[in-house]
Order: sequence, then C-alpha cells, then structure tokens
Amino acid sequence: MLETRIDEVYLEEILGDNQDVVLLTMPGGMSSSWYLYLKNFVAEADINPKNVFVFFRDYELTKPLYRTQGEYSKKLDLLSRSEEVDFDMVINSNSKIGDKLSRIFDEIYPVQAKNNKARDLINRAAVSLYIPKIIPFTFLRVTLGLDDSDYIPVLREYKKIQNSTNDLFSRKNFRSTEIFDSDENPSEFMKSNSFLNLMVNVSNNYEIELTFVRVQKRPNSTNSKNSDLYLDEYIDKLKKFLISHEINFIDLEGKGFGLEYYLDGDHINPENIEEFTEYFYRQNIIYFGGEN
Repeated sequence: MLETRIDEVYLEEILGDNQDVVLLTMPGGMSSSWYLYLKNFVAEADINPKNVFVFFRDYELTKPLYRTQGEYSKKLDLLSRSEEVDFDMVINSNSKIGDKLSRIFDEIYPVQAKNNKARDLINRAAVSLYIPKIIPFTFLRVTLGLDDSDYIPVLREYKKIQNSTNDLFSRKNFRSTEIFDSDENPSEFMKSNSFLNLMVNVSNNYEIELTFVRVQKRPNSTNSKNSDLYLDEYIDKLKKFLISHEINFIDLEGKGFGLEYYLDGDHINPENIEEFTEYFYRQNIIYFGGEN
C-alpha cells in the first residue's frame, strides 16, 4: 500500500530543505512488521523523525497473527532483536493451540531444509511392504495381460501411502489459515492484545509523532465507496482510540483517485505514484510541518 503510493525521492523534492524521506517496507508485511520497524529501526536507532506514517487497510492493525508464519516468520526474524518480549507476548496471547504448534514446527523441524531427500526416504520406507507385490503384478500384467482387478487394489493402496507421506511434507498443512473476518477483531482497543497498542506505546515512550493512514481502497465500477457498516464502526472506534492517545489519524477512504488510477487490487498504478505523492502531501501538509 505504501510503495505504490509514495515516491520518497519525489516527496523529498517537494519538502525541500534537505529533508529525508525513508520508506520502511516488507512486501506483504502487516502490523507485526510495522511494529518491529518502528521499535528497532526508528525508536531504538534514535533517528528522531518529524513524523512516522503507517499505511493500512481494513482491520489490519488489530490482526496480530496475520502473515506471521511460514515465509513471513523468516522475514520478521530479520527485523527482530535477539529477544522480543512484547512481540512474543502479543503473538502468544492471540495464538490458539494450532498456531502455537505451527510455530513450534517452524522452529524444530530442520528436516524441512532437506525436504525432498527426507520425503523420498520416508516414502521408500512407507511403501516398502508393497514393492514385492507391485513388481510381480506389473511384470505379469505387461507380459501376460493379467486381469487389472487383482492389480489395481494393490496399486491404489501403494499410491495412498505415497500420497500420505507427500502430504506430511507439505508446508501448507502447518500454516494457520489467514482469516480476515471482522468477527475476530477486538472491539476494545484499550486491551494490550495487538501490535497497535505496542506502536502507540513506542510513540509515547520515545516521543515520536505517529500517524496512521487508512488508504483508499479500490473503488467499485461506479467509482463509489463500497459500504461496510461493520468496518465503518470499527474505524470509528479506532479513530477515537488513537485520538485519545494523541496519535494522528488520516482517513483517505472515499477520497482521492478514481478507479482508472488503480493497477491491481488496491495498488495504485506506478505511473500515478508521483501524482498521488503530491496529492497526499497537499491534503495533509499539516503533518509535514506546514499549514492547511
């Protein structure tokens, strides 16, 4: 959402006075990575930025487990210190038993790195009992035209065992499903059960001005906003929570560019990134030290 909307070089030109703009992004990253960037790369690096903008959609700020497993787990490790007590607390407090088992699996399953060799080895061991039956059946079937009624049941059982061992090594079976329903989102933002709360704490503890930006999603075919009463209620509560903690909130939904400016999904066409960058700056100049 950020990389397709903001051109940091062009924004620096607009700002002038040798002001630096840095994009901290992880493709597909969610609130977990945003928190780690804010804490480890901004606050603890003692950069003292004038403002930090966090671009988000929908319920992302309070979906702490979203995109934290599998390939994303490795990416998050690169952003983490050796110990991340608060990070682990949020993950563990939101994890169900399936999520916890999946994380344990990620940590203690070194054979995954040699997936193919291990799978082949277990495959051979699992189906070894069927080999003596399959080889003669195959030979007789080819040379003598053996009736398939005797051959097929054995072959089916062989393939069933083989498929089971293949499934054992399928990583998708050990990843929790990424559910994005509003029913699972916390309605009480005061609870310390999301990375949103941790980001607010970092902002207050390090005196960093923090601004959350709700991006405009892709308009429908009539260039109008898609109505969602549950999401509207959620955003209203989010806004009140942020304001109560002296955190800035910018809502771009229903504003800005029409459907013709979008490429795929909610991504702005790269051809329009400079135009959007300037639009964002002009509309929110107060957050850049200017006056409306």
